[in-house]
Amino acid sequence: MLLFKPKYSAFFSEIITKKQFKKCCRYNQDGKPLTPIQVKALYETMKPMIEGWKVTDLRLFKYFYTEDYLSGIQFIKDISKIDALSTKNCPSVHLVGGELLTLELFSPSLNGLSQVDFDLAMRINQMNFNEYFLIPLESLDNYKKEVQAYKLKKQAEQIQQELAQTQK
Repeated sequence: MLLFKPKYSAFFSEIITKKQFKKCCRYNQDGKPLTPIQVKALYETMKPMIEGWKVTDLRLFKYFYTEDYLSGIQFIKDISKIDALSTKNCPSVHLVGGELLTLELFSPSLNGLSQVDFDLAMRINQMNFNEYFLIPLESLDNYKKEVQAYKLKKQAEQIQQELAQTQK
């Protein structure tokens, strides 16, 4: 048993690597989560690509209202496929009352956020939410008013399109 960490390798007394005695992880963050400053900087850099995600020091959140329960379940399955094929980070998904869907991203082994979480958020944002009858929400507070406003906006857009077509 070694009582000290050797400074050099046994091969020509040269240091093999700077990371020789550092803990490494699959996130390339030496087993540590991103610091709050790093989280904020990364969030600001990626903001256009992860629109609608809320960030804390430890988690990324996104909320949806699902108009169809089974489509919400299919959305969860498709997120699982994306995660399995890319980040392998197992997002937390909560479907409450068959209509409120919460996505929570974080790296459990780091107990915080990593670049991988931001990558998965970006991949999720590239999905077509309309295909799953999902309405993105800003927050869970007063979500019914937010859903109603969204539906009214969609109706107004549809009426404008119909009017434009009849005027041609």
